[in-house]
Amino acid sequence: MATFTLAIYTPEGQAFRGEVESLEAPGRKGRLGVLAHHAPMITALKRGILRAAGGGRDLYFVTGEGVIEISGGNAVVLADTAVPAEDSAKAKVLLLS
Repeated sequence: MATFTLAIYTPEGQAFRGEVESLEAPGRKGRLGVLAHHAPMITALKRGILRAAGGGRDLYFVTGEGVIEISGGNAVVLADTAVPAEDSAKAKVLLLS
């Protein structure tokens, strides 16, 4: 399956950058699915769970509000927070606040 570069940034810096095959993000008007060669777009994100898949594994982040830009074969997420789901204490606080 084709891949694309996903970068996630917060005010603290880069939370993630890597090649992924798919992305599901919590858009303001519903879940957003992205595959390689997606049409260019910019849309708002709400707090929720972002899932990226690639290389035989799934990565989960709990993100705050922000935006996602898809262009030129890349996806860039700018969010006020992005916590890896492995950091369960922080992720739970973010989801419940």
